[in-house]
Amino acid sequence: MNRRQRRAQNKAGGAGPRRTGVPAAKSVTISDMLLGLGGVKATSPVAAPVAADIDRVHSALAQLRLNETLATNLARLQQALVVNPDSDALLHQVARLQTRLDRRADALLTYRRLLALQPDHAEARHMAAVLAGEAPEKANAAYIASMFDAFADSFDEKLVGWLDYRAPQQVAAVTARLLDSNRAARAIDLGCGTGLLGPEVHKLVRRLDGIDLSPRMVDKARQRGVYDELIVGEIVAALLKRPAMYDLVLAADVLSYFGDLRPLFQAVHDGLQPDGLFIATVEKGAEARYTAAKTGRYQHGETYLRKRAAEAGFDVVALEEVDLRQEEGQRVRGYVFALRRQPPAPVDPLTTLSTDELLDGLDAPSSAILLEAAQRMIGSDFAVGWAIDLGGCMGRHTAELRRLAQHLDMVSEDSTRSRRAFEAGVYDDCDTDAIIPFLEARPDHYDLILAADLLDRERDLSGVFSAVKIALALAGVFIAIATAHGEDELREMAKAEGLVVIAVEPVSLPDGKPALCLIVES
Repeated sequence: MNRRQRRAQNKAGGAGPRRTGVPAAKSVTISDMLLGLGGVKATSPVAAPVAADIDRVHSALAQLRLNETLATNLARLQQALVVNPDSDALLHQVARLQTRLDRRADALLTYRRLLALQPDHAEARHMAAVLAGEAPEKANAAYIASMFDAFADSFDEKLVGWLDYRAPQQVAAVTARLLDSNRAARAIDLGCGTGLLGPEVHKLVRRLDGIDLSPRMVDKARQRGVYDELIVGEIVAALLKRPAMYDLVLAADVLSYFGDLRPLFQAVHDGLQPDGLFIATVEKGAEARYTAAKTGRYQHGETYLRKRAAEAGFDVVALEEVDLRQEEGQRVRGYVFALRRQPPAPVDPLTTLSTDELLDGLDAPSSAILLEAAQRMIGSDFAVGWAIDLGGCMGRHTAELRRLAQHLDMVSEDSTRSRRAFEAGVYDDCDTDAIIPFLEARPDHYDLILAADLLDRERDLSGVFSAVKIALALAGVFIAIATAHGEDELREMAKAEGLVVIAVEPVSLPDGKPALCLIVES
């Protein structure tokens, strides 16, 4: 398969394995429960005939009928909103229904209208960011606390009875297997909720604590009588106050409210004894990143999990793909994983260097030119989602680049260079890899790609443009500096891969050497 065929295949994507049938029970989703909190009555599709399975055609028709009912409810609420346009309650319900029906642009506008009336509305702030593609690093704490306070009385029935919720059992099974008849001295259940995980694991530990943002959820967990201590609070802050206190940290269906897992993984690492275990579930996402779904929850890829675990000082001792629950008649896939805290590493001389010393050499003569071109293309009033520095030559300009992009990565074939960038802490991700296969493995991933010397250094120029085309998201921008290629050659290479050439500008490098600044869009 040539690169063009791979690109077409990557762009097209592929549907994973699908179920040929689902149980003939109520089709209820987390989104339905959220609608209920806003006063919108959840509507289930017509019940299926009693049978072992429902085929995909029947399931699709049932979902269509459900969407038609939700659309009718939405139209009614929108008519009411015309009469009362400043009703925050109506705006809230309309925004949730628009999100449920995947009308994201409409939902974004409605949430923004709600924020204009209630600037401190936690859910509207979080969902507006998600729908705008900004993927905040984690869900707003006030939003989570208020949402689950409202769920507390019906949480168990809806999750277990309606959604076939399995995360606690998945976590407990891995815990039992790894402990192998031993009992952990002290464990904590992160995001314990109503305590569904507690009864599954309390016989495996001598002491079990729990923590949750929602006071009402904690009250429900207390009634189970299996927790030795229950805390109302934020997970990362609480763990940082309890260094090396636990042998076992558990989290069932909690990481779905964290995008960037680095602060959490580091806090868990610090809260564990040497050789302690961290066992948790996540919803399955793209390989090398985290994403936010329309529900406001996050998904994480396996590559992302392994990288963050290694950075935090963990060994991955188990990582399995599992079913977490049912949603809209389909299985929600995820991972249950177990991490073991590594023993303290010997002191590395590189970690004793200052940030300026680490950044020495992470620059290129063209870096300021690249920054200026990126600022011109992105503008001052807008920030894209994901950007990458190919070669790691923009280290001294990362502060300015972060005003243009929420997430800033780098990749270099030089492992020492990647390590210096990682230790400097100025990028979100630092990888060591060949540039072309690295980009080809990340279709539609980046909104901004910068290359200071790639076009001159990489012999396979057509391969560079092909890989850039694969990795650029819709309307993404690629900016590169070239000293060894002519304008016509660059234009032809870009156009051959379907890239739109915005400009090929003559520039002068600090040493006086002439160069070209290429700017293209996907």
